[in-house]
Amino acid sequence: MVLSNVLHYSSQYYLKLPLAVLLKLLRSSFEQTVVVSLGALIVLEKDDASSAELMAEAGAVEVLLELLRSHQCEEAAARLLEALFNNIKVRDMNVSKFAISLLSQYLLDPQTRVQPARLLATLALGDLFQHDGLARTIDAVTACRALVSLLEDHPTEEMTMVVVCSLQNLVVHSRTNRRAVAEAGGILVVRAIKILQNSD
Repeated sequence: MVLSNVLHYSSQYYLKLPLAVLLKLLRSSFEQTVVVSLGALIVLEKDDASSAELMAEAGAVEVLLELLRSHQCEEAAARLLEALFNNIKVRDMNVSKFAISLLSQYLLDPQTRVQPARLLATLALGDLFQHDGLARTIDAVTACRALVSLLEDHPTEEMTMVVVCSLQNLVVHSRTNRRAVAEAGGILVVRAIKILQNSD
């Protein structure tokens, strides 16, 4: 609680604490402590890109996914998660494969209403599917359905672009994914979006 109050008092202390301490704070049962920890970790990742791999190895991904699942600090958690999965070394870790299903479930969850968090979670999935092997996993089928559902939900132009790019990575690498997108109605939705864009 003392460290949390110090960090809350001034962001100048964000880079003063060791990563292990910040991750310990991230697991706190007190929301304010989690909030300041997320802020510090986001700053640390921007300041030192190599810290992303260390965070992932120390279990940060699992904690961030749990925060999303329980709809706590969603935007900040999704922001840090997307930053981690934007790191090619993190995408090579086993935890990245584990994250696909949970991110997909988060996007499919009707209680997921924080729009910036939805966009960042979608970006995180897109980051993962830049990895050919991850795009061929069994859980990628669930991701196909989640992404198509986002297109059906009258997305913003930015969200549409992110979803379409993610789907492209999925269907290029897997026939199973192509079938999953088609069965979820993805072809009709994409065609409708294209027609709408052309009419504009």
